[in-house]
Amino acid sequence: MTQPNRVEQTLQVSAEASEWAHFAPRYQALQDWELSAEGVPAWLREWSDLAAELEGTSNRLSISADLHTDDTAVQERYQRFMAEVVPPAQRADQVLKEKWLAVPGYRPTPDTELLYRRVRDAADLYREANVELGVVHSEQTTRHAQLTGNQKVTLGGEELTVPQVKARLDSPERSEREAAWRALAHSNEAVAGQLNPLMLDLLGTRRQLAANADLPDFRTYRWRELDRVDYTPEQCLDFHRAVAEQVVPFAAENIQVIADELGLDSVRPWDYNRAGLLDPQARPPMQPFSGGAELETLAQRAFAGLDSGLSERFGQMRQEGLLDLESRPGKMPHAYCNYFPVTNQPFVLMNVVGSAEDVRVLFHEMGHAFHGFYSGESQPLTWNRWSPIEFVEIPSMAMEFLTLDHLSHALSAEDLTRYRRQLLLGVVAFLPWAAQMDAFQHWLYVDAPQDVTVADLNAKWLELDRLYHPFVNWDGLDDTARAQGWHYYHIFQAPFYYIEYAMCYLAAVSIWRGAQTDPAAALERYKSALRLGSTRPVPELYAAAGAEFRFDAEYIGGLMEFLRGQLRDG
Repeated sequence: MTQPNRVEQTLQVSAEASEWAHFAPRYQALQDWELSAEGVPAWLREWSDLAAELEGTSNRLSISADLHTDDTAVQERYQRFMAEVVPPAQRADQVLKEKWLAVPGYRPTPDTELLYRRVRDAADLYREANVELGVVHSEQTTRHAQLTGNQKVTLGGEELTVPQVKARLDSPERSEREAAWRALAHSNEAVAGQLNPLMLDLLGTRRQLAANADLPDFRTYRWRELDRVDYTPEQCLDFHRAVAEQVVPFAAENIQVIADELGLDSVRPWDYNRAGLLDPQARPPMQPFSGGAELETLAQRAFAGLDSGLSERFGQMRQEGLLDLESRPGKMPHAYCNYFPVTNQPFVLMNVVGSAEDVRVLFHEMGHAFHGFYSGESQPLTWNRWSPIEFVEIPSMAMEFLTLDHLSHALSAEDLTRYRRQLLLGVVAFLPWAAQMDAFQHWLYVDAPQDVTVADLNAKWLELDRLYHPFVNWDGLDDTARAQGWHYYHIFQAPFYYIEYAMCYLAAVSIWRGAQTDPAAALERYKSALRLGSTRPVPELYAAAGAEFRFDAEYIGGLMEFLRGQLRDG
């Protein structure tokens, strides 16, 4: 069992190591280096080591802030690092990028070819004005984490965390679901008064980042910042249309079948949870475990059945304080995997409540962790680890499917069938949500008027929700709860990072389809693709994993037919 003090020990950063004075001399030495084409590899290794240490320090402080959103000292320490260390590091990195790019006669090696191009593009995007503006942006996103991390929900006279109340949405009792939904809506409305102006502030900051870089809008800026060179905004718009045509009717069909079997007159908001669709037999929610320790044991056995190497790495995370799974007050109500590059250690944060969804999320986050492990072992340069973001969710989402055949110890045959069906239906339910999230951001950062208001944001979200979720009946309810569905983590914290989930879910389904024919070969392709890190273009990474980099109507339609067959046969 992971003890909280072990986690805190893992996250410790000395006062000295979180000051700019700790990093500055090493940056200066790199700037002063007499650099020739032959000397670039050794110089890059030194720079990579420094960048890895800086990143690891930042990540430890960030995780601590997420675990202690109600601790002023922890929050201030993280913000001080972001304000006093990150800006001079960004300036120093820019000097080093320009130094590398100016080396006469240099030709990148195969493992640095893409890195060199990314450095060139990043150096071109750099603006001094955006360094300080980036501090403002960080303060604004941290404000969002504080507001949502400290959010409480009162239900039945009891004060609960958001994840604890969301778990009640899985109840077979409609009255319990409705009570939980209304309690969440009330809590969300209470914090909306602070989130709404915060979003407008963020929008202004993001528009200014683009203007400072001499770019027409924030979408163009973010496209370049995220290094999106393998697809265009227009292809994303095609994806939105393809989902509306190919997936929304399929999702509506699935939801109607469930509603008919439950005898529901219509599907109300408390009857639809895309992360955990209602059981058509009205069985109580599956509870495969109780508490983080049991979930760790469950996962350990599943990984042991799938692959000894994966099992060993999960065991390492348990031993080294790299898991913090329990939900508690003052902890950010989200789940993610972070990374400490110097020691090649991933860290998983979750908020478990004992549900089957928690099992899926842990496998998802551990897929990210395996990505960190394998790319870290194979790629010496820290920038070549992980992968472009269009691939980075494939390891996580594929792991959700690859573990399906290794849960018989935790779930009865009936519950395993139920869990599998829920996972497949969840893919279908997720794609309309992903399209809606992405479409909203294309509008927000390109088409929204300069003087856009919160009312405009709400109206656009309502328009999109009616397109992508027409099967949910909101009659008689205040539109506010529906209209403010854009109050979502990624909208505030990770702009334009969402369509990648859809791309990768499609690829994960394709990988799983291959695994049904030859599971050993599929797993080996999976691990081989992870080892490539960020050294190959996105389409090549997809191919290495056994998938195609496509998200057009024909491809999406074919995968939906595959899922339809799996649901029919399963």
